[in-house]
Amino acid sequence: MSNFENLSRRELLRISALSIGGTAFLASCGKQSGVQSSSNIASAGSVPALQPANSGDITDIVLLRTAASLEYNAIDTYNMVIEDGLLTGEFAKLSDAAKRFRDDHVAHAAAINSLVVSLGGKAHECANERIDRLYIQPALKLITTEGNEDVSRDVVALAHALENLATQTYQGVVGLLTSPKLRGDAMRIAHDEARHAVVLAQVLNPGYASVGPTVNEATGKANVASVPGAFGVLSSIQVSLGKANAEGVKPSLTMETPSLNGLIYDNVTC
Repeated sequence: MSNFENLSRRELLRISALSIGGTAFLASCGKQSGVQSSSNIASAGSVPALQPANSGDITDIVLLRTAASLEYNAIDTYNMVIEDGLLTGEFAKLSDAAKRFRDDHVAHAAAINSLVVSLGGKAHECANERIDRLYIQPALKLITTEGNEDVSRDVVALAHALENLATQTYQGVVGLLTSPKLRGDAMRIAHDEARHAVVLAQVLNPGYASVGPTVNEATGKANVASVPGAFGVLSSIQVSLGKANAEGVKPSLTMETPSLNGLIYDNVTC
């Protein structure tokens, strides 16, 4: 027999009355302490409204506009590096390469936006705000921290990370685009981004052989390359930047390709 069955009717009524009174007391205390009513679990102070993820359809236009936005992230970063003269010392020789890469990204953005317009969409001609806010601005803050002795090297490391981020974004887009032609266009641009990353990787870690096309010695023609699977990994990108601590370890940032909240939907404008 349960404990409740051992209680008399009078005792049950008394327990109920205490419960009701206790609830009313807690409610009054909540009002006095400034607890605001909310559909969420009650908490002291005001409860901020939840921001739902953008629920727009993920179309070819949205995917291409998102890719274009990352091109502008790279353009803005390279422009800042060039204009502020952040490549000094042994890295000063990379200034011409930075300009070349910047110009490549300008061409990529124009090509992608041309595809967007051809599909009936609106060109997106500015950087991805979420990528800038979450990754690029914190990275630049670390790089320009007073006492950082590796500003130029860190700039190259950031550029390398952004080129890899762009490559991975295009790789992810390739599997989602509905048109074979669009997929081919995306892969050709990703090829350029990957080449940028290879050049910058060799600057950061010199001594490795270049990755390039091979030629058939008998015919003099380029060999056909076949990739059996994905042409690169899709994973988070970690980069160490800024002033090292007492143990010589720099702060680390982790970058991810655009998520649902980072896609450039039809209603997103510059």
